[in-house]
Amino acid sequence: MSALEVAQHLRSELARHNVPTYLYSLSEALVAVSAWHGLVARTDGQIIWWTSPHPSRRGRALITYAFAPQTAAKRISEHYLQARAQHPYPPSHMAEIRKPDSPGAGHPVLISGPA
Repeated sequence: MSALEVAQHLRSELARHNVPTYLYSLSEALVAVSAWHGLVARTDGQIIWWTSPHPSRRGRALITYAFAPQTAAKRISEHYLQARAQHPYPPSHMAEIRKPDSPGAGHPVLISGPA
């Protein structure tokens, strides 16, 4: 399967675990699935990897992986709860973009979502 197909399958599996995500292409061969600030899975179509919210035994970032979208989704959904606890995303941190000369200029456009 292509990286995009695996990413779409992972996104579908994460939705079953009530984890909202969005996809974006990193290159022709890599696609990222973003779930929350600090929790972004990447795939090349053969393997899915992400940084765990748990540090390694040495206190460094712990990169973990899975081969199947179902397995990755189960583990990422557990990490999602921890990532949300570690990095709350209050509305005050949302980007607000206003174009003064655009229609509806009095209404801000909020850009939000997991990073």
